[in-house]
Amino acid sequence: MPLIKKKVKNKEYYYFSLSFRVLNKTKNFRKYIGANKPNPTELNTIEDNFCDEIIKKYLHDKFESKYLTKKQLIQIILFNETYFKKYNSLSPTKRSKYDVDKTVLFTLTTLTTEEVDVDIKDVLGAVNKKEKDLNLREQICKNMLSALEYIKNKENLNLNYIRQIHKITMADFETKKPGFFRDKQVYIYLKHTKDILNAEIKYRPPEYDLIVKKLKKIIDWYNNTEINPLEKAVIIHFEVYKIHPFLDGNKRVCRLLFNKALLDNGFPLINISDKKNQYFDALVNSVEKDDPTYLVKFTHEKYLKEILDFLKS
Repeated sequence: MPLIKKKVKNKEYYYFSLSFRVLNKTKNFRKYIGANKPNPTELNTIEDNFCDEIIKKYLHDKFESKYLTKKQLIQIILFNETYFKKYNSLSPTKRSKYDVDKTVLFTLTTLTTEEVDVDIKDVLGAVNKKEKDLNLREQICKNMLSALEYIKNKENLNLNYIRQIHKITMADFETKKPGFFRDKQVYIYLKHTKDILNAEIKYRPPEYDLIVKKLKKIIDWYNNTEINPLEKAVIIHFEVYKIHPFLDGNKRVCRLLFNKALLDNGFPLINISDKKNQYFDALVNSVEKDDPTYLVKFTHEKYLKEILDFLKS
């Protein structure tokens, strides 16, 4: 029960309590609220304010929740704290191996999600070979690895930053116009759906002459919003995907921007697309309904599972 009553020298005092479970441990928070028992309306206000206090304690700032409840955000924060406690306890050798393994897996997944013809040997070749010795498949992987390194630098998001991510991702592939916004209409297809081959979704990206205006709007939001890091990551992915600013590689750029938002705010890299069909379903549902709720819900579940898998390993 969130309300706890204590009796001291025949006087009753009330405390408000919140409990969250992370793996096999429970984290408890308790707040003294006085000698008068609050009514249900007052209790809701107490809970809401207490959640704000907990969130600020961990994130050192005020963060809003639009799609997640405040309790869900606290759960995410506690999972994040537990993750880094374990991560930082690893020996330098184990930590380095874990980082490399995670980077390799992310690179493989984010490319094969889009049916790019690469495999684990290509990614490992990109990691271990010199630039001049790379074949075509390894070069594609090398580009993604380089882009991943690029987003780890905490730079402000602007038009040139987004262009640069694309330029790095599509380096050496001039037909993809690396670093340049598209100059024609593009369409979004359900490539992951077996039953309806290459069916265009209901939503169609804006005309190319609106790209800069729309990107500037979402960039301004990104640099000024007080929304929490997970929702911020989802929304930048969602909005840039809707704009589809490039001829190719849009989803790769979106997943990199998604992880930039996480990394910039002290959250780990999340391999959001390793469950390909579920990821696309959530993304397309959100885009077609112009509502990021579906992608937020999917990401929230994916985040918790990925952290739990690491904690159990």
